[in-house]
Amino acid sequence: MAADISKYVNALKNAGADIYEVGGPVRDQLLGRNLKDHDLLCRKLSVQQITKVLTPFGKVAAVGKAFGVIKFSPNKYRNCEIDIALPRKEISTGSGHRDFEVNFDPDLPIEDDLGRRDFTINAMAISFANGELIDLFDGQKDLKDRILRMVFPRAFEEDPLRLIRGIQFASRFNLSIEQQTWKAMCDAAPLIKTVSGERIGMEILKMMTAEKPSVGFDLMNESGLLNHILPELSAIKNIEQDKQPGDDVYKHTMRVLDAARSDSHVEHCGDPELLFAALLHDTGKAKTARTHPEGDRTVFFGHQIVSARLARKWMNKMKLSSCGINTKNVVELIEHHMFETKAYFTDRAIRRFVAKIGKDLIYKLMDMRLSDNRGGKHPSGIKGVLRLRKRIRDELAKKPPFGPKDLAISGHDLMALGISEGPIMGIILKSLVETVLDDPALNEREKLLALAKEILENPPSVNQKKDSTKRDDDEETESRKSGCARS
Repeated sequence: MAADISKYVNALKNAGADIYEVGGPVRDQLLGRNLKDHDLLCRKLSVQQITKVLTPFGKVAAVGKAFGVIKFSPNKYRNCEIDIALPRKEISTGSGHRDFEVNFDPDLPIEDDLGRRDFTINAMAISFANGELIDLFDGQKDLKDRILRMVFPRAFEEDPLRLIRGIQFASRFNLSIEQQTWKAMCDAAPLIKTVSGERIGMEILKMMTAEKPSVGFDLMNESGLLNHILPELSAIKNIEQDKQPGDDVYKHTMRVLDAARSDSHVEHCGDPELLFAALLHDTGKAKTARTHPEGDRTVFFGHQIVSARLARKWMNKMKLSSCGINTKNVVELIEHHMFETKAYFTDRAIRRFVAKIGKDLIYKLMDMRLSDNRGGKHPSGIKGVLRLRKRIRDELAKKPPFGPKDLAISGHDLMALGISEGPIMGIILKSLVETVLDDPALNEREKLLALAKEILENPPSVNQKKDSTKRDDDEETESRKSGCARS
């Protein structure tokens, strides 16, 4: 729920300001959605005057080109940031889409400011003076009719970010894009290359909140934007998926994405890390597709590794980490989504699986696999994943040790034995963790101290380390061999 801003609005009004709620908050009110923030337009006062009025109430910072926007954080609402803008207009200074001069004018009529906005549903204002809705471009009607319409013909040339903004509005609010607006978007699609990755990433993150994110990516695909924004996703179109006529890896990915957003079996549905993992999990198939000689089928050996690498590169380009996305977790989910779900896995194997992935990420990985199955050839074939998830939950409930912090002894105990900090201590701690993963009952102080002394006296040889690694990974290796060919 948005903060109560009446005190600050009244202070500005008393100073002679003409205040309006504009843009998204107006649209959301008309849609009956809860307001999360405020977007204000302030006429009749300069930036300096607005700053003077609001400074006693909180933190004020002038931002934007030529300081036409103020960020106001009230003392009463520490986590709230209110945007207050002066009316502005753009004047063309050349033939290019960036050739515009922005002028902020406190005396500019509200009608002129609304006339330079992107879409009619965002070009409305509500006056704080009398509650009047100012709607010069029939935005309320377009909202009721579920139509997305540009305000003026050069909207996308003026700011190409509006291309992806239009897509995310259409997908989030279930809007049909008006014919002339759609044509203008398709014609201007190449201009998206001039927009920073970070700004595009923010819009894609918003698009992911749609009930069916696939709608937005399909629109990106049809408009030509996808080739410029996420060519790795375009590359998996027309690649055979599960020998299903008319199906391809792209369509499979869209089903997986929608499942990750809203499937009832997915525990973290809508989680941004899961959604980006679902979106990018098969991008490596374009580079790994091969025809298998047996059975005349397409296989994608090692595609999860290639997909993880492509995902990391693309997310860095979009600067998704600055949007709050843990890109490392996304890469982990992609790289490990091909695990097997065999019923014969031992408790020891499950503990080692959890230790490798991490307790914090293991359930999201289960969700990644569930979503993958839901978008596959047999969407009902999820019993194996559900069974494995239950076994993991049961094993975690026993609170077995998974790392050095879970051991019954610490580095200080090892130092008391005369073991100094360094590589030797690391080897011993790792060996103790390996031991208790195999048998949690050994996680007792005296037993571990005895084992530490034994390891110190007889450090493992290189061959022993290799044997241990092979023993630890043998089941996973088998799962990779059979799993890499999965969809």
